[in-house]
Amino acid sequence: MTTREIRMKIHEESDLYSEFDPDQNMLSDETIAYFTRSFLSKHRLITDKFKINIISDTPVNEAHVIESIRKEFQQQKDDLGFAVKKLTMKEIALAVIGVVILSLWLYFTSRSDSAIHAEILSIMGWVAIWEATSIAIMQRPEI
Repeated sequence: MTTREIRMKIHEESDLYSEFDPDQNMLSDETIAYFTRSFLSKHRLITDKFKINIISDTPVNEAHVIESIRKEFQQQKDDLGFAVKKLTMKEIALAVIGVVILSLWLYFTSRSDSAIHAEILSIMGWVAIWEATSIAIMQRPEI
């Protein structure tokens, strides 16, 4: 297990937080980007632990900083979880719609001679199935 040290130099603790947050609980975009790059480096292992070393000209409330970092990354994790759930629902809906449309296509091709309507249903069904497959194979792993 590797312990990685993340060092950050600031003038004062308020440099870490968004200038619009009077309670200083929300990290600034620059701080988030710095920690994201540090935590998600390409040489990182799942088992890595991190030690954050903040070098400041004034005293820093380390517990408050660590809690702010934890909240930010928990929020990002929750946002990603929501995005995956939303994508899963879209994938399932498209697959079901595709199967229903293809079932209608099979029904109409066996019942009538109207090739145009049957072909339209065929195309719509296959496009819905294709989009569901595209989500499962290409979009989900990306998230």
